[in-house]
Amino acid sequence: MQKKILFISHDANRAGSQLLLLQLLKILKQKNIPMELLLCGDGVVAKDFEEVVPTTRLPETDPYFVSRLSDKLLCKLGFTDSLARKARRKKQQALEQSLNPSEIGLVFINSIANAGIYYNELSFLHHIPVVLFAHELEMSAKMYAKRNELEFLLKKTDHLIAVAQAVADYYIEDFQFPKDAVSILTLIDHDYIDANFRKAQRNLLEKEYGIPADAIVVGGCGNAEWRKGNDIFNWIARLVITKTNPLPVYFVWVGAGKQHSIYELIAMDIRRMGLSDKIILIPPTSRALDYISRFDLLLLSSREDPYPLVVMEAALNETPVICFQGAGGAPELISNDAGRTVPYMDIPAASEAIIQLILDPGERSALGQKGRIKVLERHKTGLSIEKIMAIIQKYFELPLSEKLDQ
Repeated sequence: MQKKILFISHDANRAGSQLLLLQLLKILKQKNIPMELLLCGDGVVAKDFEEVVPTTRLPETDPYFVSRLSDKLLCKLGFTDSLARKARRKKQQALEQSLNPSEIGLVFINSIANAGIYYNELSFLHHIPVVLFAHELEMSAKMYAKRNELEFLLKKTDHLIAVAQAVADYYIEDFQFPKDAVSILTLIDHDYIDANFRKAQRNLLEKEYGIPADAIVVGGCGNAEWRKGNDIFNWIARLVITKTNPLPVYFVWVGAGKQHSIYELIAMDIRRMGLSDKIILIPPTSRALDYISRFDLLLLSSREDPYPLVVMEAALNETPVICFQGAGGAPELISNDAGRTVPYMDIPAASEAIIQLILDPGERSALGQKGRIKVLERHKTGLSIEKIMAIIQKYFELPLSEKLDQ
């Protein structure tokens, strides 16, 4: 019997790791790889996943064992722990019946955010080989996984795929993960991104937010959160806008909406700085590339970002990137020939780098062209797929037509 690969995604939000997984699944579907997806949370691309691969949803946990009042009484009587264990067993049994572990030959876990699910809910899969695609560094690991659960997942992992050297180093050094079982790669479909840039509405900011046609746009992108450094983005914007006045310099963040806990704080800062007309916050949108296509510079203000997709998108658009050394994998690509890499959290240095590039469009163009060349050379879609297929083949019997030469 031909077994299948079980892919696990923590949710279906429109974010880098989820979009990368969606792209991988589309490619593997074309290769007739038998597979299934366990989707552990909802999101706007859930339907996209379901159109590509048979999808099982993680059963929801009831908020109460009986009812709110009855649970309080049961807690006082000391029955809560036994009821919790019973509820977990019931959930596991339902999952095991849905997934049928006898049909699974490999578990492919996308993101360490699934560590808790794997540890607590999927014990019936713990005997099956695991490939883990890690997109997270220290800050994210502490936010999205308990240490003991992540350690357990890593011990069960047969092969670790890291999106950048900085990510690989973290798991090798902090968790003593075997170096010889680590691959460094990411997956980016440049043809798809290029096609979207070609049809992008590059004047969308002018039409929707009224910026002038000759505006110089410094962009940021990602769901608004402390890790992404939205506050840092605003501080740098204030310095740059003040020092370049009266040039029409605008800072635009794509992905900051009222659903984010820090939105009101960063919006308040912008108002109090008197820059509401120069710093624009755009909610999460499927039209992100339309806005990114208009960026003259990308400011990666993140305190930590393993290897964000937007950096490669910007580079393909020939947009130079400013990033912080030590904040993740972006400096490995950008260095100082595809943008500027400045010391960690050095806000004055980042501001000066942006100002210099605002004042030198020729240098911006040269850096942007180099960034595109580097992405195309380092991240060839076909080669990345070959590497992933080779990793999968170590632990999973591929269909005969897709087997790689050893």
